[in-house]
Amino acid sequence: MPLKSSSSKKTRSMLARFQDMDPGRRIETTGGALQENISPTAQNLGDDPIFSVGGDLAFNWGYTDNGCRIALTGGYLSEPNVDDDNTHGFGNDFFIDPRVGRVWYDHWGHDVSNIQDCPFEDGGHRCGAVLVQGTDHGPHLQSGPVYGNYAIYVAVYKSTFPKPGTELKIEISDENRIR
Repeated sequence: MPLKSSSSKKTRSMLARFQDMDPGRRIETTGGALQENISPTAQNLGDDPIFSVGGDLAFNWGYTDNGCRIALTGGYLSEPNVDDDNTHGFGNDFFIDPRVGRVWYDHWGHDVSNIQDCPFEDGGHRCGAVLVQGTDHGPHLQSGPVYGNYAIYVAVYKSTFPKPGTELKIEISDENRIR
């Protein structure tokens, strides 16, 4: 799902976007998806954290002691001081310091969260009933089906992004190499 980068962030790599955690909460694209490739046999699209909500990419969406690395603006984005565990997307964790990525309690991390309500009842969260995609999650969450594969590409200009079916090549620049 390629999206057009916001004009003020034209030269930012994905790595730079992920490292920008303080203050985080950045909308990094404009205009929604340029391309989407969804299988005609895809299932569970109603609660898919990407294809069911649409919108622009939001990176490092921290709220109280929770965070989500990538969410879409068409979904629910929690306010900074709201502890509702309801921003869903990729790279989710509860009980963390989202501005520095410090995990306080490592039982709530999960890679892909489905769109669902994580209710706050009787003075406590009932997130144990929350299904996440796959098995890569902390012990307090429940495994659910993996809906498919996701790939996100960000282009500076819509006209420069390859058309569907184009074979993409890997390109590594000096500025992004791990030293």
